[in-house]
Amino acid sequence: MIKKLCTILLSALVAVPCWAQSPKGDKEGVVFAPRKGQWQVSLVLGGSNSFYNENTGSYLLPEYNNVSGSIGLPNGGDGSILNSGSTSNEILANGNQSGNLNDYLLIGGFNNNSLVNIVGLQAKYFVSDCWDINFSLGMNISVTPKKDFIEGNYDIADMVIPSQKYVNAQTTNNWYVNIGTDRYFKTSNPRIHPYIGVTAGFQMARIETMEPYTGKLYVSSDDDTADEAVDQQVYLPAGKVGQMFGIKGALVGGLEYSVARGLIIGLECQPLAYRYDVIQIAPKGFDKYNLSHHNIKLVEMPVLKLGFRF
Repeated sequence: MIKKLCTILLSALVAVPCWAQSPKGDKEGVVFAPRKGQWQVSLVLGGSNSFYNENTGSYLLPEYNNVSGSIGLPNGGDGSILNSGSTSNEILANGNQSGNLNDYLLIGGFNNNSLVNIVGLQAKYFVSDCWDINFSLGMNISVTPKKDFIEGNYDIADMVIPSQKYVNAQTTNNWYVNIGTDRYFKTSNPRIHPYIGVTAGFQMARIETMEPYTGKLYVSSDDDTADEAVDQQVYLPAGKVGQMFGIKGALVGGLEYSVARGLIIGLECQPLAYRYDVIQIAPKGFDKYNLSHHNIKLVEMPVLKLGFRF
């Protein structure tokens, strides 16, 4: 009995490696290489060049009121007074300067890149054994309902009713789409597949707010009339809007390794990339405040991909 069990076990140990070999007639690497008609879905981790972030709206909303203010990016000039020196003329300078777009588009370097960032999903369809068409998408939508200001009562010292602060209604949209194509190459190692390709993308971020009843009052006075307190929203629109978008074209290079049949891990970057970005701050009742920016980079957007091919 023991001899029979040993014989069965030895036979199994010999048979399993044989089953693991490629079927007779198949070329080396066919099991791991992509094939025409297959799909590949990958989780993309990283993303150093993106303005797709949760803090988009902090600088896209115009800052002004009915008596003062200006429209532009924060952290510009300080509004200091400069003396010409030769004359007594003084000019207001620096305060007219807007902030630098690079600080807000987050494209000044690779410092913001992290593998814990989930940039989005990428889907590939192989139109042949060597060529694919790919599409990637990422999106973040957040909505905050409004809350009106409720005035308190402080007339009775021992029974104060506190006021309740208002909250702006706010909707934020951040999203991007990319479409491209890649050419795969075969190597002597059937698990390793390098590729090169091109991609084009569009990215957009938008924030829109709407003020509820705020309790803010504007006091006006002149020589003929007494002071009057008027709701500030009589003079100012309750809504504010800001947005930015980017259009991009790039060369792509990457390397994929088949951990197992259908399980892929890969590295990808863009050796050459061009992007055109626009920021629009849109105060209601006035023209849009537009800022544009051109950016050319070498070795852009290094990412790690974990994918499944089927």
